[in-house]
Amino acid sequence: MESITAEKLKCDYGPVAILWSNIKPDGALQIKPHVQTCIMPFFAQVVTKGKTVVFDRETYGCPGARAGLGFGNGYYDAFNGAGTEFMAAFFVKGKESSKDPETYCAAVQHIPKREQPKFLEGERLHKNTQKAKRFMIEDLPITDIAEKYVIFTPLSEVKNGENPIVVIFIANPLQITGLITLVGAILEGTDPIRVPPMAACQQIGAFVYDEAKKEHPRAVLGYTDLAARVNVGKIIPDNMFTFAVPFSLFLEMEEEAKDGVFDGPIWKELAET
Repeated sequence: MESITAEKLKCDYGPVAILWSNIKPDGALQIKPHVQTCIMPFFAQVVTKGKTVVFDRETYGCPGARAGLGFGNGYYDAFNGAGTEFMAAFFVKGKESSKDPETYCAAVQHIPKREQPKFLEGERLHKNTQKAKRFMIEDLPITDIAEKYVIFTPLSEVKNGENPIVVIFIANPLQITGLITLVGAILEGTDPIRVPPMAACQQIGAFVYDEAKKEHPRAVLGYTDLAARVNVGKIIPDNMFTFAVPFSLFLEMEEEAKDGVFDGPIWKELAET
């Protein structure tokens, strides 16, 4: 499947598709079962190397990615039952924010050593643990898919008759500007873009799944996750962001892009500079 939008944007990287399936693709990369890791370096392999990656309920990387991918809420039983109390402290200032620092530190010992300093100091994504708990329990949109696998693959590899759940553009600031303009031309109102300040995997998964359930879904701007950028490193350049859309919105974008903002004189002048 090709994209008129990506072609006219002249993206350095082709769009990525997310599919749900009961069939595991041959030759796909996959995390080892029950290994604690960030899934965004695997996403980067799809973006930069054209690989296909598959996830299931035993190979989702981390509690946040379990929710991001659509395998239910991974926070309640995170890290061998440490659960939301542990994660709430981690999302603030780690040991300092925990109600029981001794128990918190004991749980950290079961996390890979390279990750332990981050857990002790905290990610500092929320100002207090109450807010962090609300995020996990109330604010984060949860999808529990019926299918066995979530697949990341280049959109160009999607066959006729296959309908992705999500299409993700990887774009620089000027291209993001163009994408926002394109979506703004399609959608009514003044808020066509959702920007959740959460995990990068949730920005391309859970929040887009949530938009897909709506009559008029919005795009989701992402890769604003500091931890994901550290984990991915320079594989994806620093000036790139993700712009993820439900497949229904992607189809509208493709139609508008045939003779839309990218064919106007302003865009052409900007694109040539």
